[in-house]
Order: sequence, then C-alpha cells, then structure tokens
Amino acid sequence: MGEFSKAFDWIDFARGRVRNAGGRRGRDEPPIHTFAVEMGGGIYYGQVGRRYLAGHQNAYNLEVVSFGWVKQDWLGTDPNPRFCAAFTSEELSDVQSLICAAVPVWRTLTHRPAFLYESDQTHFMGEVVFRDGWALLKDDGGGVR
Repeated sequence: MGEFSKAFDWIDFARGRVRNAGGRRGRDEPPIHTFAVEMGGGIYYGQVGRRYLAGHQNAYNLEVVSFGWVKQDWLGTDPNPRFCAAFTSEELSDVQSLICAAVPVWRTLTHRPAFLYESDQTHFMGEVVFRDGWALLKDDGGGVR
C-alpha cells in the first residue's frame, strides 16, 4: 500500500482526529466520498463532495454534505436522529475546524483522497463549505433541532 495508504491515515489534532474514509455507494446508489472524525470518545462519519463554482465546470470547493453517522450504512441521506449523533454548537464548530485543518494535510499527499483530485483542468479553490442541515444540533434542553 505504501504512499497510497497515507490518504486513509488518521490526522491528529488537539481536539480530535480526522481521516478520509474512502468512497462507497450511497443509499440511493450514487458514489459518495466519506470521512471520519474521532472526538469525545466516538467516531462519526460524514459525506463530502465537490461544489463546482457557477460558470466554472472545473473549479470547485469542498462541501460537507452530512455528518454525525455512527455507522457508514446510511450515508447518502439527510442526517436522521435514529442513525446520527446530535452535537452542541461548540462541538460542531470543533468538527468544522478539524475538517478544515485536514484539507491542507491531504493536499500535501502524493495520493490524495479522491474528492481532492486536481489536474491541469480541474482545480480545488481552497474553501470548505457546510451544507444547510449538514449535522444535527442539540438544543438547550438536550433535544435535537
């Protein structure tokens, strides 16, 4: 495996760690790219994809589509309280920071995660955006909103 396997290694940070969890088929069968975050004693999975810039077929930013799955089984669907963990706003801020910090590390690899592919024609523009509703938020009373 060698150099290729580095694309799947855990990247350690003070508040947790992140890794590329590879590609897979989603619940509705389109291929999706996944990542994992370990924090607070748990491992949670998410889906990441490319968001192409308007009017630019080959320029993209990364979009975190969903996060919080306790298993990779339901990726490809919207976060669901039956299968996803809910997080406080502080925890979600930590997750955002971890993901954003992992991207520059992945970009240094010879064999990058597939969602960060670049070529002479295709370019990552450097931003990570988070889709509305990307994760479940705990409310002040401990419920999910």
